[in-house]
Amino acid sequence: MFRSHNSQQRSITGRVYLSTTGNLVPAQIHWDHHGRIEQIQRLDTRTKDLPIILPGFIDEHVHGANGHDVMEASWESWQAISEALARHGVTSFLATTITAPWDDLERVMACANEFPQHPHHNLIGLHFEGPYIDPAYKGAQPQEAIRPIAIQEVQSIVDRFQSATVPLRLMTISPNVPLSGEVISWLRQQGIHVNLGHSGANREQTLQAIAHGADGITHLFNAMKGLHHRDPGMVGVGLITDELWIELITDGIHIHPDIVRLVFHVASSRIILVTDGMSAIDCPPGKYHLGQWLVNVDEEAVRLDDGTLAGSILTPDQSIRNLLQWGFSLREIVHGWCEAPAIRLGLRGYGRIEKGYYADLVQLNQDYQVMGTLKHGQWISPPHG
Repeated sequence: MFRSHNSQQRSITGRVYLSTTGNLVPAQIHWDHHGRIEQIQRLDTRTKDLPIILPGFIDEHVHGANGHDVMEASWESWQAISEALARHGVTSFLATTITAPWDDLERVMACANEFPQHPHHNLIGLHFEGPYIDPAYKGAQPQEAIRPIAIQEVQSIVDRFQSATVPLRLMTISPNVPLSGEVISWLRQQGIHVNLGHSGANREQTLQAIAHGADGITHLFNAMKGLHHRDPGMVGVGLITDELWIELITDGIHIHPDIVRLVFHVASSRIILVTDGMSAIDCPPGKYHLGQWLVNVDEEAVRLDDGTLAGSILTPDQSIRNLLQWGFSLREIVHGWCEAPAIRLGLRGYGRIEKGYYADLVQLNQDYQVMGTLKHGQWISPPHG
């Protein structure tokens, strides 16, 4: 069970990000015994020594942390991942699989079915990245585990685990794989969101997938056919289509900062910031697991032996520091890390600091280093430093 601390505390003081204005304002946040914000009381002070208080970060695409991988499918490994992400301000996340045999995915679902859920836990669901993807754009997904779509497979696993304590909330599918439209439609009928990704799909195939209910794109630009002025493909459709949420990895390696600026310029309201983080988060350089792969990790990036990027060691707080350095406003950043994923995933009462919302909060110092993290008004990573 997730460990929380200092259950009697029901207020916090700092330079609070007001979601209604997008400003940092000296204030004290008060919440009730259910962890819902009752009052935001402004303070008559100009000091900048107060810690910064932001809404909790929501990461819909993360594979592991602290030396553990989601595919281990054990309570202990998932708990270790949850605690590591809490140290970086994550109050909600989707444990993300990689393309794998159905037996391995079923073990993940079995773990999700029995995982001891707790109101103050930050693990809120699963994201299946594959196995129905385009082999030509597999990225770091294992070729041998990519498989043709069998709708009965999907229906079987979803039906058997539909009451899991950690539900399947999101699946990444390539829209140019046969039967993709049918499985997208069925998943959406079950309330499961669908990202398009790992694909060489053209414009028409992408639009057909949207018509079937696909509502997002997995790590835009990465593991997909590039943008061409005579063949816009999935990237072009994603940039101009209001129905699609766009995942972006802002480590400065997966996408150049100028391209990040371009995407924000044309689609800022639809950007969902993600890490695509893996087991080496908070670990020294070396070799680490991403599913079945052993990948090479240095101080900046994660790669297969052939140089292919294989997830990241990015954390949300580092993403914030990057984006601020690149000239983005705090309002744009908080929208991408908090508000947009909450809206997309239907998380009512999350993603904003506002009366009636949950006290899912991150306390940071002036350099945007995380000091502590609250979930429903409980410290899931207690303050330090």
